[in-house]
Amino acid sequence: MLKPKRNITQKEIQRDPFLETVDKAQAHFEHNKSLYTQIAIGVVVVVVGLTVLSNKRKTHNVNADISLGQSLVALDQKDLENAKFQLETVIDTYEGTKSANDAKYFLGKLYYDEGEVDKAQSLISSYYSKSSNEMMLASSAHLLANLALKQNKITDALSILKKTGKKVKLQSQKNDITLAEAKILILNGDNEKARLKIDHILKIEDIPNSQKQTAEELLGKIAS
Repeated sequence: MLKPKRNITQKEIQRDPFLETVDKAQAHFEHNKSLYTQIAIGVVVVVVGLTVLSNKRKTHNVNADISLGQSLVALDQKDLENAKFQLETVIDTYEGTKSANDAKYFLGKLYYDEGEVDKAQSLISSYYSKSSNEMMLASSAHLLANLALKQNKITDALSILKKTGKKVKLQSQKNDITLAEAKILILNGDNEKARLKIDHILKIEDIPNSQKQTAEELLGKIAS
């Protein structure tokens, strides 16, 4: 037999804990509506701001890449004064971007070729400290080592090469750095240390002919 349907009184509804909680929450929301609205607006402003900044940063990086590309075109065409001006502009205008850092390498190399030791040292050192390009990192290390040699700083030259040898992963880059170390050691009269490095290179399988030839030539210098 079905139980008669129970009628819930208004008083019971008013005392229902769940409904009381809902009522309190609603009252709290109504009381603090202005605060919540301000918080929501603040969140939207932050999200929009971050999106705008991200887009500006991307545009900034693209413009830096384009400017560097134009500089390299001038460099390739041997328009050196124009290349210098454009590289300096990239460095000044887009400081903090990868392209600005790369521009320091190319401008430093120009000064290196012109014998401007101090300018080349400053720019290439700055590039080297932030470089993530393994090929250019190794190249900048060779330039810095040569600049150190020009100043008779043999220990510094060897130090930069040793440090770079630990950073690079490509075997061909490691070989070049080891051979460069051997050359400096021979110049400094450390023939036995140089021989150890050369022997290490010659024991590597499938070594490029150019590196093998350089190693054999260095052995010839030690023997002579």
